Amino acid sequence: MLAVQVVNYRTRRYLERCVETVVADLGASGMRAEINLLDNASGEDLAEFAERFAGVRTFVAPRNLGFGGGHNLLAGKTSAGYLLILNPDAEIAAPGTIARLLDLVAGDPRVSVAGPKLVMDDGSPQPYDHGRLHGARAAIALRGGHSYWRATDVRQEVAWVSGGAMLVDHDAFSAVGGFDEKLFLYKEDEDLCLRLREAGGAVVYEPGVLVRHQGSVVADRDAEMVGAVRYFVEKHYAGSRSRRAFAAVHRTLAYLRL
Repeated sequence: MLAVQVVNYRTRRYLERCVETVVADLGASGMRAEINLLDNASGEDLAEFAERFAGVRTFVAPRNLGFGGGHNLLAGKTSAGYLLILNPDAEIAAPGTIARLLDLVAGDPRVSVAGPKLVMDDGSPQPYDHGRLHGARAAIALRGGHSYWRATDVRQEVAWVSGGAMLVDHDAFSAVGGFDEKLFLYKEDEDLCLRLREAGGAVVYEPGVLVRHQGSVVADRDAEMVGAVRYFVEKHYAGSRSRRAFAAVHRTLAYLRL
């Protein structure tokens, strides 16, 4: 059983298209699934979605719980074995998308989470839909508390996949405590994937599966990212004396586009 879950915060105009594409993809594949929507105390009424679409349930948060807190709440509302976490501005781009992601996770006990390639309206790749795990450039970024992205068409194990669209094993998700709710917005996907890898799970990026994604429709990425990076670094790299040196090299290489 699969549960699709979406957290809404003043994004209803995007959410309608998101749900329509999810329902169409699930219907075409015949997959058994539920769709759980949460209004994160934004004041938008989502009850209509449950009336329009079979299998949709709607919930209202008592306050704005942030991205991770909202998805933790929804994960606690289902007994489904797998969770498809989607942003409200994500759209399923091709038939069989959800089934292919589910097969990646359900078909291999090593895999805890899988993510697709996120693309923009013109089909071009959206930067930072994953972070590389292997290679010297990735190692420098990771040891500096950051990550390295490069467009690819090759399925591979990665450090993390974007919370804009990720399919995760529910038991693995619960075993590591779900999302860290101290990360209100941004970096929570990197943090979750890091903890899943530390628990022995694999994180897989599948660029052969495409999901359209608008990106940053809830908050300004640059404004929110500073605090998220600070917390993430303090949480995972506080005892690393070499982190600053690797972070400096990472920034230099990024500036040189290497």
